[in-house]
Amino acid sequence: MTNAFSMLRPLILASGSPRRRAFLESVGIPFACRPASCPEPRPLPGEEPRAYAMRSAEAKARFVLSSLSEKEKGAAVLAADTIVILRDEGGPSILGKPRDEEEALAMLSRLSGRSHEVATACCLAMDGRTECFDDVTKVTFAPWPLPVLRAYAASSDPLDKAGAYGIQEGGAFLVRGIEGSWSAVVGLPLDKVLEKLLSCGVLALRQG
Repeated sequence: MTNAFSMLRPLILASGSPRRRAFLESVGIPFACRPASCPEPRPLPGEEPRAYAMRSAEAKARFVLSSLSEKEKGAAVLAADTIVILRDEGGPSILGKPRDEEEALAMLSRLSGRSHEVATACCLAMDGRTECFDDVTKVTFAPWPLPVLRAYAASSDPLDKAGAYGIQEGGAFLVRGIEGSWSAVVGLPLDKVLEKLLSCGVLALRQG
């Protein structure tokens, strides 16, 4: 844990993800956790996947911001949404969290031996305004045979993760390589988040 930052206003993380919490904790940022309980928006016809993820993150941030009490009105709210994008000849597909083992296996089979994108969109909301940004990382899967994918799909690991795998947990062996931010694949582009918190006056560099 680092002590490089001081808080200029309270921060609320609009997510229940233990991975996102761990990233903020790793840099010593104090925050409250308040998962957004609003329904997930659905992709619009023809909507670009990255635009959808940004819209989803903004909806979560605005929902939590609107629920703050009078005492909390000065807080900043950080929300994020992570999706897996597989681009085929027919256009891009968004792979979210699988509903069950069968859907997890179907997703893993599509990803095996191919490259895909992991997009994590973030939204920082405070004082009635929002700042949205994202990070896209290229991930390449090794060409694992079906029995291996089936065994992983049968574990508990894939069911709460976009694209049905966790690069930071049991799904690390599936990945041959990444080009971009590892933390964004896990669920939060930590470098960009810190840059935004600093530029928007939520954090300051600790002096001395």
